[in-house]
Amino acid sequence: MNEWDKRFKISDYAYGKEANYFIRKIHDQLHYKGQILAIAEGEGEGRNAIFLAEKGFDVTTWDYSEEGIKKQKP
Repeated sequence: MNEWDKRFKISDYAYGKEANYFIRKIHDQLHYKGQILAIAEGEGEGRNAIFLAEKGFDVTTWDYSEEGIKKQKP
């Protein structure tokens, strides 16, 4: 098991569930609704991708950590 999987295997969320400040701040400035690729979304266990999906975007995520990706549920 890699170090990221060890970090994210805990039942709690390592970075919380709220999207980071930058994503919350700029999402209204995106003048389209469509597809977004969110890379490194295991970090934060998908909190930014989930936020954007809830705002109407079609989000695809990728990350090295399978354990972080498993938590990507709204």
